[in-house]
Amino acid sequence: MTSFIKKIVFVCCVFVFSICDAREKANTKRVLSDFIRNEVGIKSSTKSTDRVVVNINEGVMKPVNIALHLNDGVASLKSRFLSVVSNDLQNTGLFRIIPNDAFMQNLNGISQAPNFPLWKTINAEYLMNAEAKLVNEKFAIEFALYDVSSSEKIKVFAVSGDLKEWRKIAHMVSNTIYERIVGESGYFDTKVLYVATEKTKQGLKRHRLAIMDQDGHNHQYLTSGNTIVLTPRLSPNEKECAFFSYKEKIVNGRRIPLSARIYRYDLQNKRIKQGLNFKGLSFKGRMTYAPRYSPDGKNLIFSLSEKTERGRVVSSIFRYNINTQELVRITDARKFFCIDTSPCYSPDGKYIVFNSDRGGNQQLFIMNADGSNVRRLSYGKGRYATPVWSPRGDWIAFTKFGRDGFFIGVIRPNDTDGSTERMLASGYFVEGPTWAPNGRVVMYSQQDYGHREKIYSVDITGYNKRLVKTPGNAIDPEWSTKANLN
Repeated sequence: MTSFIKKIVFVCCVFVFSICDAREKANTKRVLSDFIRNEVGIKSSTKSTDRVVVNINEGVMKPVNIALHLNDGVASLKSRFLSVVSNDLQNTGLFRIIPNDAFMQNLNGISQAPNFPLWKTINAEYLMNAEAKLVNEKFAIEFALYDVSSSEKIKVFAVSGDLKEWRKIAHMVSNTIYERIVGESGYFDTKVLYVATEKTKQGLKRHRLAIMDQDGHNHQYLTSGNTIVLTPRLSPNEKECAFFSYKEKIVNGRRIPLSARIYRYDLQNKRIKQGLNFKGLSFKGRMTYAPRYSPDGKNLIFSLSEKTERGRVVSSIFRYNINTQELVRITDARKFFCIDTSPCYSPDGKYIVFNSDRGGNQQLFIMNADGSNVRRLSYGKGRYATPVWSPRGDWIAFTKFGRDGFFIGVIRPNDTDGSTERMLASGYFVEGPTWAPNGRVVMYSQQDYGHREKIYSVDITGYNKRLVKTPGNAIDPEWSTKANLN
């Protein structure tokens, strides 16, 4: 009997594990199916075979093991440089960095061939063998990237720049490794624009426009905080941004916004441009907010408040030509007595996604860029807000809130019944998603129960949630596609 029971248990275990294995493979394939496939500024050169080493469509789920070896050519920077590259790669959730003290071979430079059996012994799947030096006051680094399992050199890369730009160079090295192994564009050498918040002694909130590297370093405040700043949005050439701003005054214990409108900010000269001016339109009793640039940078779309004949305040979406100051109506909220807001262009500029309560509940809608052919996109319970199109055009991220809480979610633009909607993150007051340049990661802000506001990032699969370091409270992140915004 005991033998029979053991056989039954064995068969059941095999059956269960086969199901689990099948589910894991299916889940892996689902999770990574979106993993679809910019050295700038500093002089660089690169050589590579065309083959992408990791085929992400085969369901590789666990992080790959990589060893990062750097010689002592610039000893003062060695540990800091490796730390930046390690953090970049490890924070994606796709790489595991092998500790240097586990290395069994000390390479003297990129000309020395690795002893692959030694690297296989410590389970290295990939090896970066780099050499750094100072050349004419320039920091130069060259590395070879190896596929340890096949003993192949799969990438050679060289880059040089001012010594003070060593962090930027480290991010470029991370980009190169990420792109070669994963097959997607790297996003480590980018900036994030956001709003830094704090409370004044009078109990008012102080909002300042701020900028930092995507990993939270090289932080700068761009505005003084004398006015409230919200929803900063970058222009396509990233030489300027637009944001909603107003002054706040307390009257009889109530906060009253003054001069609430959209302003533009010159990121190169670090100065606020004047607010938007429209030909033949008075600002009395009106407010402009929720700006976004068109993909060609020639226009801004935003919401403009107006009154119906019965005196009800609604918001319609308008397009504003930056050069001619011409204002064109895209939606007419007066017909529906609604609020149309948070418009965002598709990457090709043909469509606009926005949220509206025209159906009674706040939902997502898509229309042609001229306002025609409006169709509903979302059908879930709760309210939807702040939609933003992925740079690849394959997803739209949004904020969702209701009785079940607050969520950051994504949905396919061609969805007709809400079936492709899925949540990436949840938490108290999560809001305001923004995309990494490769469409792989979403950044957003979240408030905790102590009313501290922080920025987080999460993978498009909904895994690998990470805190982005900021000096203080932070909201409304806007991810750049370029590194040199200032």
